[in-house]
Amino acid sequence: MSVHFRARRVVPGSSHMNARAVWRFAPLGLAAVLLCACGGGGGTDSPAAPDPSTPMPPGPSVPPPAPAHYTVGGTVTGLAAGQMLVLQNQGADDFTVRANGSFVMAASWPAGSSYAVTIKTHPTGQQCSVSQGAGTLSSTVASVLVDCVNLPAATYMLGGMASGLSAGQSVVLTNGGSEDLTVSADGGFTFTKALVDGAVYAITVKTAPAGSGCVVRNGFGSVAATSVDSVAVRCAPLATLSEGPWEQDQCLPVTGASAGLRDLWRLSRSGNSVSVGAGMVSYRSPQCDGAGTASSGPLNGTFSFEQERTEATAELAAFWGNRRYIATSMGPTKMVLVRKANHLCLLEDTDTPSAFPDAASLGPAVTAAIAAGKCYTPR
Repeated sequence: MSVHFRARRVVPGSSHMNARAVWRFAPLGLAAVLLCACGGGGGTDSPAAPDPSTPMPPGPSVPPPAPAHYTVGGTVTGLAAGQMLVLQNQGADDFTVRANGSFVMAASWPAGSSYAVTIKTHPTGQQCSVSQGAGTLSSTVASVLVDCVNLPAATYMLGGMASGLSAGQSVVLTNGGSEDLTVSADGGFTFTKALVDGAVYAITVKTAPAGSGCVVRNGFGSVAATSVDSVAVRCAPLATLSEGPWEQDQCLPVTGASAGLRDLWRLSRSGNSVSVGAGMVSYRSPQCDGAGTASSGPLNGTFSFEQERTEATAELAAFWGNRRYIATSMGPTKMVLVRKANHLCLLEDTDTPSAFPDAASLGPAVTAAIAAGKCYTPR
């Protein structure tokens, strides 16, 4: 912006009255306007006053405070050693407890939310209950009570069948020495004490009837969530060749299969002649564990034993005679059938003179045959 000044001299005698220099501002109105526009007078600029009718812009927003969060916990009692249980809140947030005492669930929840503690997984063999487990969160909760108790164990009975007892005879059985049972007649028997799942049993003869020997089959095993009724006890007079099935002690594993076999004899008497039917007892394990399944119907390899003389001692009864295979042309073979306690052993006696001249001479050979599993016991 520029301002122009022009001076004019007044000549004496002119029409102007005063002889002085007169300054004229040209153009004066425009200069004033320009000075105002530039903030004239050399002063500082001042902001214009706000228009009260213009709305003020909103200020920065302030977030509300975050809601408080609280945990839920309490006390567990009765939990068995080595066991665990799983808790939930409102059907979620699994939390595992492994020992008695106080607990605090890992998750936290906003104030005002509902909580409901429940059992998702009970300990094995136990049942747990929750009290004071529901409410609304307004502070930390530590009053939930979880109590666990042992469930009654499932129990199963132990028994089987007895045979070969004469009138008035009794056999005393024992289960591992923990319980004795007297059986006084053929037929089914059951021990009084029930067993829990997994319990081991071992049935043996504690006392045999006078003059008889008794053998136990399937007497060893463990309870597998069901009652046991496969124990078989068979008694027979010691000084006789008792009729019925006789099973060899030796177990023969089946090659390439998880199975086992035992030889089976079935004896029947007619005077001094004993007919022997030969078969097998098959098992579902190479050790011949369990009940086994005996051959049924006519048995192959049948032979007869024709008794010639007999002699007994306090330990054994011996029967000398001839074995003859019925289905072959083989001649008779000199044999000795020996009954010692519960065992029936067949010994060859082809020496001349006899290798076993009397009952006393049979003792060592019979002991060796029993140890080798070559003898038979009543099935």
